[in-house]
Parts: sequence; structure tokens; C-alpha cells
Amino acid sequence: MAATVPSDEDEAPAEAGGKRSYSVPAAEKALDVIELMASEPDGLTLTEIAARLGRSVHELYRVIQTLEARGYLYRRDNSDRYRFSLKLFELAHQMPSVRQLSDSALPVMQALAPRVQQSCHLAVLSGHEALIVLQVDSPLPMRYSVMLGAKFDFAETSSGVVIYAHSPPHVREQLDAWLSADGRSAAEREQVARRAEAILASGIEVQQSLAVSGVTNVSVPVFDYLGHVVAALTVPFVPQRAAKVPLETVRGLALEASRQISRNLGAGARRPDAEAGKRGDRR
Repeated sequence: MAATVPSDEDEAPAEAGGKRSYSVPAAEKALDVIELMASEPDGLTLTEIAARLGRSVHELYRVIQTLEARGYLYRRDNSDRYRFSLKLFELAHQMPSVRQLSDSALPVMQALAPRVQQSCHLAVLSGHEALIVLQVDSPLPMRYSVMLGAKFDFAETSSGVVIYAHSPPHVREQLDAWLSADGRSAAEREQVARRAEAILASGIEVQQSLAVSGVTNVSVPVFDYLGHVVAALTVPFVPQRAAKVPLETVRGLALEASRQISRNLGAGARRPDAEAGKRGDRR
């Protein structure tokens, strides 16, 4: 039987990395638009999108119409400015692993927030960034919260460094390589390494936020049934008169919550902070 070869006029064979591949211009245009718009919270007009991508308005018109019809882009009040929706984020949450993590963590976090009188959020590692996948607000009128779906450089967040600390060697090496490629100084890279060592020793990071003055991050790891780190639970502690729960108590309750989420994921009765030392020995 003869092999079937793509014949669509939009597809042309190309060589990539020594392997035969096919260029699909329409798909590439759509992905270019999606990747551009994901970093433009204020949105762009069709003309601006075309200029940013170095393409003509005619090339992108139907692509953008399709992305809007499928819910990836939207416009407010029929304006000419397109914005990126949360559809990709919602699709990601339909993946069994993410859904299981959310289902396991949400009730624990909903119980934690009123106990500590602070907000809390859950982050996973996405490339070199910490991605916020769950957020539960403090019951107090004044609160600090992080936008669902927000991404941050892993090294600038407690969540990111906690996950980094407990990650296997090859993941840490990739993140170290990214820090070097991003132009981080040797001192900055060493600071991340020292933080990771301290986290492995204690199982928790309690540190002043690098992004928001006056906020102390209490961040703890979450493990799955294989003992792999899958997320970090963080309580951004905001001192205020109405908040009666002291930082040390918040620390203990955050650890307790992380263990419960880990147990919900099948980690059994193993204590994440006790397991940390074993992982550190294997690095």
C-alpha cells in the first residue's frame, strides 16, 4: 500500500533537525497570534497584531476571526481591540492531572484561608515560571491575592523555589541553565541555590516577598503518590490589626495543609518535610 502524503496546498515539506516535517502556515499563524496575545493583557487591534507579527492584515483576518469564534480571543463591547481569553487555561484544567490536583487542593485551601485569616494560592512549574492554578481569598476585608493563571519567574517566587528545591536533578539543571541564559549573575544563582538548600533542610520557606513589600511568603511543597513534587502551597502573610493568627501558627497550619493535599493525591502518611531530606541526599 502506498504511503499517504499530505496534499493540502497549505502544507509543504520542510527539514527540521534532520527529520522530515511539514509546515502548516494556517496553524502557524494561529499559534503565532495565540502566543503573542497571551503576553498582551491590554489587547491589540488587528492592525497591531499584524505589525507585531510582521504579517499583513489580509493574512491574519480569517485566523483571528476563527480564534474569536472559538473563544480564544474576545472583544469588549464590539471594540476593535482583541484580548486573550482564559480558554487555554480552562482546557489545561480539564487534563486529568491538573483536575486531580485542583480537586485535591481546593477543599483544603478553602478550610485553610479562614483558619490563618490570610489568602492562599497553589502554583505549579510551567517551564521556568510558577503558574498560579488555584487561589482562595482571605475572609478579611483587606487581603492580598494573586490572579488565577498568572505566571512569575520561578526564582522570584517562594512557590517556584520550593518546587525547584524538591525537583529531580535534571529539572534543576534545566532551570539553572535558564538562569544563566537569562543573564542572572553568579550571586543571584547562588542565592537561589542557598534558598533551595534551606528549604530541603526545613521543608518550608518563610521569606519576605521579593515582589511586594510587607508580605511574608509561607510556602510548602505538595507531593503526588510517587513522592514527586507537583506544586507549592503558599500563604502570603500580610500583618494587619484584624489578622489575629501569628506567623508561626500560619507556618504550622500551612505545613499541615500541604500534607493533607499530598495525602489526597495518594502520598499516604509520609510527611513532605521529612521526605525532603531524603531527596536532598539523592541530588
